[in-house]
Amino acid sequence: MIEFLKGKVHSTDRGYLVLEVNGIGYIINMISRELHTFYKNEEVFINIRLILREDAAILYGFKDSETRDAFDLLTTVSGIGPKLAMGILDGDDVSNIAKYIISKDDKSLVKLPGVGKKTAQRIILELKDKVEKLNLNLNLETEVVSTFDENDDPAVEALISLGYNIYDARKVLEKIDISLDISDRIREALKLMG
Repeated sequence: MIEFLKGKVHSTDRGYLVLEVNGIGYIINMISRELHTFYKNEEVFINIRLILREDAAILYGFKDSETRDAFDLLTTVSGIGPKLAMGILDGDDVSNIAKYIISKDDKSLVKLPGVGKKTAQRIILELKDKVEKLNLNLNLETEVVSTFDENDDPAVEALISLGYNIYDARKVLEKIDISLDISDRIREALKLMG
């Protein structure tokens, strides 16, 4: 198995990372919000998970081992393969996903890409105890309350319905004055999201 790869970024423009290691170009599937943080010829360290299938050997890469651990956990859930797991991780931070699971918040899980109500319930059922055992420093009791709650914010809901993931929607709306009218907040968010 491959634990990690260290090398130079060759390209990221085809939706995956091509990492040059000792003259060999490795194709590594990554979460898009991590993928867009690299630049050409940058020296990077990527945590790897190798998935072997009958017809292919596929590399999945992660900037940190915590995200790879979350990927490993998600792929243990019946009905969740590597592609769906990557989509889920692309939808929000690992710490937030863990909080949704621990607090049995299936409404927030359903907002993640590819997750329906039954899948969300299966994730909670199969992973709640495992996630609680991980040391993710979630500080559930002493968590600082953000300026808005995405569960109650119609602007987040609107951006999700337009195809944006909850992570991007929440991040962009944090930059916009919450006292603005909802249509103005959505308009400003769409400008920022380009």
